[in-house]
This record gives sequence, C-alpha cells and structure tokens, in this order.
Amino acid sequence: MALDRRTFLKLAGLKLAGGVWLVPGAAAVWEARELIRRGGVGRVVFCRASGSTAGWLRFLLDGAMPVCERIERDELVLCGTEATLVVDRRGYRRFA
Repeated sequence: MALDRRTFLKLAGLKLAGGVWLVPGAAAVWEARELIRRGGVGRVVFCRASGSTAGWLRFLLDGAMPVCERIERDELVLCGTEATLVVDRRGYRRFA
C-alpha cells in the first residue's frame, strides 16, 4: 500500500491501543526520515526499492529523487555520501 505524503503524515502518528501503528512500518519510516533530516546519511545519491517501499521515497526525501533500482526484497536501501540506510517495516539499519 503506497501512501501519498499527506495521507502518510495523517496516519504516521496514530497508534491503536497497545501501541500498534495503523500503517505497517510507519514508525520505522518516521525515524528514518528524522535521521536523514539530521544529515545521518549525507546526500542520498542512489536507492533500491521494492514496489511497496518506493512510495516512501517522497516522504523521506524532500529534494531531488536519486537514481533508483527496483528490487524484490521488501525494503528501501538509501545510499548516501556518508552512510547507507536500509529501511523496512520492522525498523532501519545504518551502515557507515
């Protein structure tokens, strides 16, 4: 389910009882966005995305979109000038 930026922002902060996020992966994507905004990966120059995670790009990156390659694995890989960030529905991992 690919969400546009407006819908994602509406739903990203909403949780059900028990701390379950309404949008799968919303917490991971929100945290990854903050890391990118703080300069944790540098300028993103390349990405790899599945069909379901490609919609996250517009939310994560406000600037120009990097060259992006399609992958089968359900994750988003952002290659920056300072680090690589892998985001999926369970969380994110940063490799420096």
